[in-house]
Amino acid sequence: MEFKSHKVIVESENPFKHDRLNRKPHVDNFTNLLENISSPLVLSVNAPWGQGKTTFLEMLHAQLQNNDHNSIYFSAWETDFASDPLQAFLGEINEKIKALTSDDEEKNKAWETTKKAGAHILRKGIPALIKVGTAGILDADKIIEDESSKLMKGLTKDFLEEYTKNKEAIAKFKSGISQVLSNEGETPTRLFIFIDELDRCRPTYAIELLERIKHLLDIEGLVFILAMDKVQLSHSVKAIYGSEFEAIGYLRRFIDIEYTLPESELDAFIDQLYVSFNFNEFFQNRIKYREFQYDKDTLKDTFKLLANAKKLSLREVEQLFAKINLVIQSTAENTYLYPPLLAFLIIAKEYHYDNYNDYINKGDTPENLINDLYNMVPLSKLLESRSPALLVESYLIGAKYDEHNNAVGNSLKRHEDIINDNNGSKEQRTYSDRVVQISRSFNGYENSIDLDSLKHRIEMLESFKFSSSES
Repeated sequence: MEFKSHKVIVESENPFKHDRLNRKPHVDNFTNLLENISSPLVLSVNAPWGQGKTTFLEMLHAQLQNNDHNSIYFSAWETDFASDPLQAFLGEINEKIKALTSDDEEKNKAWETTKKAGAHILRKGIPALIKVGTAGILDADKIIEDESSKLMKGLTKDFLEEYTKNKEAIAKFKSGISQVLSNEGETPTRLFIFIDELDRCRPTYAIELLERIKHLLDIEGLVFILAMDKVQLSHSVKAIYGSEFEAIGYLRRFIDIEYTLPESELDAFIDQLYVSFNFNEFFQNRIKYREFQYDKDTLKDTFKLLANAKKLSLREVEQLFAKINLVIQSTAENTYLYPPLLAFLIIAKEYHYDNYNDYINKGDTPENLINDLYNMVPLSKLLESRSPALLVESYLIGAKYDEHNNAVGNSLKRHEDIINDNNGSKEQRTYSDRVVQISRSFNGYENSIDLDSLKHRIEMLESFKFSSSES
């Protein structure tokens, strides 16, 4: 039994073998762009948390390598233990540069010079020259404290000498990389550098990495592709420069081209999760019971409707699926699962907890959760023929239905009024008629919904901790 979905494996020889989201056309287009674009350049792949940026970058990286391009991939988050991003950068590209220099003695010397210059920069830090000389990027007031104190004491001979050495080190660093990438009068060798998880780094590291790219690595031949949640990264900027700082505008100064990752095809992703969680096998064992023969499709259709209506991220969908998985795996083969109700209650527990808790634990009537459903699902989807929302509402009412209707509040009366109103639309009256029929079929006797049983399986989730793989 699978308790979680596994990270998408991007195979180097066939990057799209496990493509869950039909990303290949987008990767192909992006590849063509990178192959024809001039350098130096910094591109960002922007998308909110959990939308599959990592998988997209890994596919793009593999595709470029398969097309005989020089490409390096590393996770900024996994390297933010380094005291300076430049150290991590030099460490990550070292092996690739060695392959590029090969037996070329001049290029090997240039790379050794670059590393020595980089070591000097790392020892001393970027001097005031860069901090002040980029006033459009960083305010002079942000100069680090030790340099400020030196300035206050006056520009001594030692300070000016150190300034000159740092300036020379930066020039040697940039010249060395340029020489490594040079091609005897032809276009320099192109090196694509993918940096993932920038928005997960500690704020100082993320900002310093952007500054290093902008000031030290703006070199012909280098193309940076950064994966980021721009909104989240802007919070890191504000953590450094203050809550009133114009963070989004600041980030734009580091990035030449922004690419927004297309919205994920949630339906295809959910279909894939059914496979990876072995849901098909689970439901196959229940088909022998006539009452359960449509459970597999009903659960999937309901979850697709709600996930799309709430615009859930891939990671949110995966986490919710892990919870549904525990519930269904704890359900006996011959026990009712109530798929529409299960899918809705799992989501309601996550995003509408108060109304969920009042309904399932405090004996509340269904109206509040029904209102949440209506706010979640557009009316056009709600009234569609065979809409899963109709089953969700019917089950919410039916689970509270008894012969006296004490626990359903006005939820049934509302639909009875619509049915009797000849001025209403045909679609609305049909919807209401079906809700009343299905709700009343749970008559409180042999055909009742065992809400307590479902509740106990859902509440069992509180004892588990959930995490998700990268998407």
